[in-house]
Amino acid sequence: MQVLQRPADLTPQDEDAIDLHHLWQVIRHNLWGVLGLCLVVSLLTTLWVMRINPVYRASTTIMIESQEAKTVSIEEVYGQPPGIREYFLTQFEIIRNRDIAEMVADELDLWNNPLFAPAPRSEENNEDNWRDAIRDFVTGFDATARRNETSAVEDEERRKAAVINRFMSQLSVEPVEFTQLVVVSFESTDRKLAAEIVNTLAQVYIQSQLDAKLQSTQAAGNWLTGRLQDLKAKLDASQQELQTYRDTEDILDMAGGQTVDAQELNELTTRLGEARRARIGAENIYRELGGSADYSLAKLMKMPEVLQHPLVQSLKQNHTAAQQEVANLGKRYGPEHPKMMAATAREESAENELKQQVMQVAAGIEKEYRIALRNEQNLSQQLAAVKEEVATSNRKQFRLRELEQQVEADQRLYEMFFNRAKETSETMGFQSAHARVVERASPPIAPIKPNKRNIVLIAFLLSGFVGIGLAILRDMLDNTLKSPDEVVERLGAPLLGVLPNIKVPKGQTGPYLGYLDDTTSAFAESIRSVRTGLMLTGLENPHKVTVVTSTNPGEGKSTVAINLAAALAQMESVLLIDADLRRPAVASAFKLRSGSPGLSNVLALSARREDCVQKVDAGFDVLPAGILPPNPQEMLATHQFRDLVKELGEQYDRIVIDSAPINAVSDSLILATVADSLVYVAKAEETPLKLVLKNINLIKHSNLPLTGVVLNRLDTKKQGAYGKGGYYGTYDSSERS
Repeated sequence: MQVLQRPADLTPQDEDAIDLHHLWQVIRHNLWGVLGLCLVVSLLTTLWVMRINPVYRASTTIMIESQEAKTVSIEEVYGQPPGIREYFLTQFEIIRNRDIAEMVADELDLWNNPLFAPAPRSEENNEDNWRDAIRDFVTGFDATARRNETSAVEDEERRKAAVINRFMSQLSVEPVEFTQLVVVSFESTDRKLAAEIVNTLAQVYIQSQLDAKLQSTQAAGNWLTGRLQDLKAKLDASQQELQTYRDTEDILDMAGGQTVDAQELNELTTRLGEARRARIGAENIYRELGGSADYSLAKLMKMPEVLQHPLVQSLKQNHTAAQQEVANLGKRYGPEHPKMMAATAREESAENELKQQVMQVAAGIEKEYRIALRNEQNLSQQLAAVKEEVATSNRKQFRLRELEQQVEADQRLYEMFFNRAKETSETMGFQSAHARVVERASPPIAPIKPNKRNIVLIAFLLSGFVGIGLAILRDMLDNTLKSPDEVVERLGAPLLGVLPNIKVPKGQTGPYLGYLDDTTSAFAESIRSVRTGLMLTGLENPHKVTVVTSTNPGEGKSTVAINLAAALAQMESVLLIDADLRRPAVASAFKLRSGSPGLSNVLALSARREDCVQKVDAGFDVLPAGILPPNPQEMLATHQFRDLVKELGEQYDRIVIDSAPINAVSDSLILATVADSLVYVAKAEETPLKLVLKNINLIKHSNLPLTGVVLNRLDTKKQGAYGKGGYYGTYDSSERS
């Protein structure tokens, strides 16, 4: 058996660290309590959930078309339809609309359904009734009736709002991803009502959309009819204005879309171009002639315009032939020959004719130039006049085109509205639904909640966590010594041994003499462990005088002192001194005669030591407390007590002193000054750790010989929960006597 010491390398961090093994042992120790809590909570939860009405969920599936297959696109009257995503989101919100819910409530009379209708409002208290009655009597005004009327209206509004709120809280609308389907669900404790509500809601939604479209179509038709009348009047006015302008300005429609002035302008422009080209050609020829009447015949004969003239060419051929004839005859005849003279005459005649014709051609060129110039000038004047007329005509045509365009625009607008109004009128009675029910709801078979099994399971788990938390919290708040490890770790003192919690016989009081009753019991084994620890700590300096003390009364110091003395007596001569002069227990434990002299008598010199020391059947001597003195502390502090202990030490191998609790009085500290060993007894799970630690620190600071701590009344069933075991239960047979 080794005395447990505080590990030298234990640091504050180690002390503050979470001991998972300890937590697990705490849970194991409180396992049955936690399980009991879990069972109780689970039972109560089971009883509770059995009383809850099951909730059923009925669902219907609606397909919403993004674009209706309509004969007429009436939406164009009001603009472009919204985007696809926004359109579907809008429809989902319409299904969740409070107006739809109110129509369903009207259809199924949910206002009077006990599942929806709130409890009626309680009557006003008597104080308000009396106050209203007094006011009515004084003022002559029926305030009570007015208040009741107002209250009734407000109650009705609140009742309807409560029904709608409850309806909305039980309704859910979930779109099916990547489809045009939407699932409308309703939860209720009445499974048939749940199915009826969602089916009715689907029909109400579809019908409301049809009604809205019909109203929209009717409004569009009325608006189109009114607009048609205005447009017809506007078209008539624009047509009348156009015709009046034509009559006033005397404007005639021409083929090809041109007026007379425009045609004349085109013709004059063409003629002027031709005249200008003719004048330029004539002018060029005229300038080659020299530009005057003094023509040079030789020059004229070289001009292509003259030579190419047909008459000139013919006369030139005649002249050439006459010259050839003269040349031929001149070879045969002389100048005076008649033939020669006749040929010469013909040559001169041909030459004169040629000259005359050339001169006439030259004169004709000048005349043609003068004519072409006058013609060009005349056409230019005519063109300028026509242009002025055309400009005036263009201004009229511009105004005419404005009026014609206005008539055309009014005509197109009127025709468009006329056709739309006709289409609207023809389709007034035909409205196609943009949504349809794909799958109707049927009364659900199984409820969706409460999931009684899960609720009970969750309650079981939560209560288990709470129980474990409470167990750990209680362990953390329990500031007592619960295990041998805590003695070493938290007190920093050696552990001499552990005594089990023994169930004493009913009615037994005073110290427990378990070692004397049965030396083979677990308690006796524990006492021998304490004895061994005490002896091992005194190998070099044997503990001849040992003081046994505790924090408070009732912690078992007398039990430890008596049984330790009995264990030591099996090996040595032992004297047990009862130095608790306030509440002695040794005499009563051994059933000594009441009033027997003892320690106080020896110290008071009223009895001899030999007469006070008594031998008991346990095999050791006992010096009881004797008569209780009024000043026990002063008596123990006398030199007589020191001398007595010294004398007794020479007579006995061991002296065990049972002292008073150290927390109440300081007798133990005085006794420890004459001893070479002090054993501190602490009761497991009862003695406050704070007090034990304070007293041990006091003993250490007083330089008193603290040998170790005995942990008394430790529950062996809890040993596995709070320690690592091994402190008792198996001992070497050599230690047993």
